[in-house]
Amino acid sequence: MLAVIGRSLLRREDRALLLGQGQFAGDLQLPGLLHMAVARSVYPHARVDGVHLDGARAMAGVLGAFAAMDLPEMENRLNDPVPAGMRGFPRPVLATGTVRYVGEPIAVVVAEDERVAADAAEAVEVEYTPLAGAGDVLTATEAGAPVLHAELGSNVAGHYKTGFGDITSAFAAGATVVRQTFRLNRVIGGYMEPRASAAVLDVDSGQLTVWTSTQWVHGVRDRIAMLLDLPPEQVRVRASDVGGGFGAKGQVYPEEILVAALARRLGRPVRWVATRTEDTQATAHSHGDSATAELAANADGTLRGLRVQLLHDVGAYAAPGLGQSDNILSHVVSAYRLPALEAESTLVYTNAVPTGFIRGGGREVGNFIVERMMDGLARQLGLDPAELRRRNLIGPERMPYTTGYLRMGTRPVVYDGGDYPRLLDTALDAVGYQAGRRRQAAGERIGIGVACCVESAGIQQPEPATIRIQPNGDVHAYLGSTPGGQGHRTVFAQVVAQHLSWPVERVQVFVGDTSNVSNSANTAGSRSALEVGNAAAAAAREARRRLLDRAQTALEVAADDVRVGPSGAEVRGVPGRQVGLAELLEPDGPLTAHAMFQSSGAYTGAVHAVTVSVDPETATLRILRYVIAHDCGQPINPLLVNGQLQGGLVHGLGYALMEAAVYQPDGTFITPNFLDYTLPGRGLPAAVQPALVEVRSPVLGNNPEGFKGVGETGTIAAPAAIVAAIEDALRTLGVDATLSTLPVTPTRLFDALTGGT
Repeated sequence: MLAVIGRSLLRREDRALLLGQGQFAGDLQLPGLLHMAVARSVYPHARVDGVHLDGARAMAGVLGAFAAMDLPEMENRLNDPVPAGMRGFPRPVLATGTVRYVGEPIAVVVAEDERVAADAAEAVEVEYTPLAGAGDVLTATEAGAPVLHAELGSNVAGHYKTGFGDITSAFAAGATVVRQTFRLNRVIGGYMEPRASAAVLDVDSGQLTVWTSTQWVHGVRDRIAMLLDLPPEQVRVRASDVGGGFGAKGQVYPEEILVAALARRLGRPVRWVATRTEDTQATAHSHGDSATAELAANADGTLRGLRVQLLHDVGAYAAPGLGQSDNILSHVVSAYRLPALEAESTLVYTNAVPTGFIRGGGREVGNFIVERMMDGLARQLGLDPAELRRRNLIGPERMPYTTGYLRMGTRPVVYDGGDYPRLLDTALDAVGYQAGRRRQAAGERIGIGVACCVESAGIQQPEPATIRIQPNGDVHAYLGSTPGGQGHRTVFAQVVAQHLSWPVERVQVFVGDTSNVSNSANTAGSRSALEVGNAAAAAAREARRRLLDRAQTALEVAADDVRVGPSGAEVRGVPGRQVGLAELLEPDGPLTAHAMFQSSGAYTGAVHAVTVSVDPETATLRILRYVIAHDCGQPINPLLVNGQLQGGLVHGLGYALMEAAVYQPDGTFITPNFLDYTLPGRGLPAAVQPALVEVRSPVLGNNPEGFKGVGETGTIAAPAAIVAAIEDALRTLGVDATLSTLPVTPTRLFDALTGGT
């Protein structure tokens, strides 16, 4: 049979989406559907002295209005995991006593009509006593800053310290040392579909079904069951189609709990659909960090050690962002032989929506730090930036490579394979690096930037898969993934077809539903190909083995002499000797095979190279050429790989040039919608040419398929590459500027051109 893995098949998901036949949570129509709306805080920090619901309850069409005290059957806190050594203050489902960010839920109303519900939410009267706020990590850590959680006594949730090697010797006499401070503004998910959730209770069975726009159906199921005191098997969560998530939809939110609680209480279906402003206010942001770094090297550019001090923005409550420091700091190693590291993150509560993992998941923050330090070191030593990187890259002969970093203090970071020098050469050749330097020498005002990255992939939790061969020859694959546009129904059908030796068009993949498998991790961390893909492959192999066993018994020949497929089994070379599939499967009906896979992670590498020009009259940037040389191990579908790279790059360009969720120092949020928050649009990027370099990782017993991550590598190195290219272009204009704040907006570029700050 023709190989299926490695083929560029069109996505089977697209036809329904393009024809408007998608099944999104916000589109759900159920008999007797009620609509929920949320009354939210208009202050970043305030004491709530009273919540008055009578006005909302009196409105025609309103079935109920509820504050936290009106829902005693619901535990009122989300209780995200808190890393050891941190002080965690759980996010309430509905605020009581104090609100700590603009958009925090205070009360909900339910009505027969969506517009009536929205009006009723406006009619909820909240008595506030405004309090001073701290909207960013610098304000929140100043002496005398307003404190969000009085029990803590400050805004510092805790410190995360890590490192390896002899940092004292690294910075001893004789070392060349560069220092820089960085500031990264907050960013949002920026997806197409605002969050939405709906729930219905089957009164006869007690089954609660929830549809929601999430990346983690099993996490939502478990949290609803916990907060409503239900057995998990009594809650089914579905995410049939999700219009993008990019990490922001990878956690559980109050509205998902509330629709479930209200559907159960009222005995009717309840749906909530966010407005864009509401979504932006109340969904996780990322970044908001400040960092100071020092890099030490020998005179020839070989690295000696790196120090990093990070202020990490947690937001108002303990959410996934509280555990993000490890992801940031583990990626300051990048693709380099770094003998020593000393890193510390101070985690800071601020009067802003809690943070989480958005495309890159913090990897892009650590990468930005180290790659900008490499550029600073190259300038101080008078070395070409690409040559400096080449001198420090980990060579393929050193793989697998133990970096010295311990994830979460216990897991050694071991790069499982890759050829970073080859990636660098590929990117430089494709972008025309040497020709670009000659053009600069001839007086052309262009800038060239290069950045390397290594991305961790995998969550390292057991991942189940089930394959069911139907008597009619169709194959159903039940997987734990919750896709949000990545093409999982296509690529995992390819994996199953390959290992089952089955026509790919006869394989149907079921994902985004807690009824598929017992449990599954978040769709995040570029884990799906590695972990779900290997699980699907293992289940398909087991299904094929069992089918061959049956065929061997039925035909009384050796397994090697049997060919199986949708029509049944036959003996090779003996056309008349065969048995139908339905007969093979009798009397049990469909043949079912299960598998469980657990990875220890994988690491994928990339090099970004870009050429830009800067117009000094208008302070505008033009991207002339952008190249990504990427190693994703064994690509399942190269067409989708390139699509992921390009989509990831657009995120990275947004981080670099325009995206900023802006809070005033007191926590007032001033960019709540796409009129104020700028996303990359038409014309960006101008010329993207991702180059896919297939370098399969060694099989270490935990990645038999050789799959690696692809979802975030297009993002991670982009901000560093773009900013390096801008600085390089500015130098051709006689401007020696160091850009250390993201994004580099036209205003910041104008300031650099004119010597402003």
